[in-house]
Amino acid sequence: MKQARPLYEREPELAAAAQAVDALCGAQAAGRLLVFSGEAGIGKTALLAEIQAMAADRCTVWSARGGETVTSVPFHVVRQLLQPALDQFPPDEVRALFGAWYEIAAPALGLAEPSGPQPDPQGVRDGLDWVVSRLASRLSHRPLVLGRFPLIVDTLIIGS
Repeated sequence: MKQARPLYEREPELAAAAQAVDALCGAQAAGRLLVFSGEAGIGKTALLAEIQAMAADRCTVWSARGGETVTSVPFHVVRQLLQPALDQFPPDEVRALFGAWYEIAAPALGLAEPSGPQPDPQGVRDGLDWVVSRLASRLSHRPLVLGRFPLIVDTLIIGS
C-alpha cells in the first residue's frame, strides 16, 4: 500500500473529523455533516482521504469523485457511491432492495435498461433515497460515511 504523505496544518479539521467519527461509532451514535470548502489545490481531497482512512476500520465508507467533466452525466456521483455497495449482493437481492422503485431508479444506476418514457427526475431521486435507506439498514452493523470529492466544496457526511 502506498504510504500517504502527512497533512500539514490540518489539525483542527482532523480533530473535528475524529470527533465526528467517534460520535458516530460511540454508544450513542449521532450523525454529523462536515463540509470542507476552498480553492482548488489546497488539499481538500487529501484531507477527505485521510478522514476516510480514519473511519474505514469502524464504518462503512462510500465515496465518489466528481468534476466539471462529468456534470453532464446524470447520477454519476450516485452511481459511484452505490455500485460498490450493491455489488456485495446477488442480482435478486439487489432487485429486492429496490422494491417497487426498480423500474424507475435502477436505470439511473446503470443496473437496468430504461423502459417506457423517461421518468420524472423527482421520482428517480425518491427511488434512490429508498435504496440508500434500505442499503443503510442492511449495513447497519457498521455506521455509514459518505464522501464526495472534488469540485469546489468537498463533503463528508458522517451519519447513521
